[in-house]
Amino acid sequence: MSLGLALSGGGAKGGAHIGVLQALKEEGIKIDYISGASSGSIVAAMYACGYSPYDILHMFNCYCKNMSDYDRFLPFKIIGMVFTGRLKIKGLARGNNLENTICNFCKQRSVIDIKDIKMPIAIPTVDLNTGEVVYYLNKEIKERVSLNYLNSLYDDIPSYMYKGDIASIVRASSSFPTVFEPKILDNRILIDGGVRVNTPVNILKKMGAEKVIAVSFDGIKKDTTVHCNIIDVAMKTFDIMGHEINRSELESADYIIRPKIKNMMLLECNKCDYSATQGYNETKKNIDEIKKMISNW
Repeated sequence: MSLGLALSGGGAKGGAHIGVLQALKEEGIKIDYISGASSGSIVAAMYACGYSPYDILHMFNCYCKNMSDYDRFLPFKIIGMVFTGRLKIKGLARGNNLENTICNFCKQRSVIDIKDIKMPIAIPTVDLNTGEVVYYLNKEIKERVSLNYLNSLYDDIPSYMYKGDIASIVRASSSFPTVFEPKILDNRILIDGGVRVNTPVNILKKMGAEKVIAVSFDGIKKDTTVHCNIIDVAMKTFDIMGHEINRSELESADYIIRPKIKNMMLLECNKCDYSATQGYNETKKNIDEIKKMISNW
């Protein structure tokens, strides 16, 4: 029997995934397949490359604050809009620091391409031009497409890519709109996978996972306080739109872990220990039910 773990996006809340992995490890629960969108893709990639939850938390604490390489020329671009009428800003941060950090850590495990990873992994991104979901994975799947599906809008049919630079893939899946610039990869303009698949459950079952545990921040009552800055507004909007989009994926999960994290901003990296602890505690709290689900195979 095989078990998959789907890690959702959520910005700095993604640190909770590290705690989930640590709790499952302590309970002797082996993960056979893993997927992740946005910040979940960072944890998924590091874990699949062989890093322990402790190593991943150390990486988050040491490098997270440096991953947001904000464009130094942003004020001048905004001023230039006054004279040109055009705002040439793709995002507040380029994302190069994130990509370089992932690249350096993966190389230490002799991983450059996603196909170099031994553990089955799937990372969704979204093509900005077509709205199409582009999955990067290292295990081929065979999917039957119904006639109704073929007759639907072309951007509803996902693409599957079985090779690609892992650091670029994670960077693409983490390119939260308005915050990070989109990533050009395989002649596509790619953005955050969470725009359409924030908790990638179904792809794991297509790859062969018989049971899937999802880790999601959806379904938790939100703090009603909204700080009126561009990042907070974007994040709240993303939460609202993503609630229904994420429903079908979560309905396919065999168990859902929902770490209780409140009042955390998208890039509030100084709270990685807190979010990891919340993920750990919530998993331990639900461990009997998780083991029951596994034993019922």
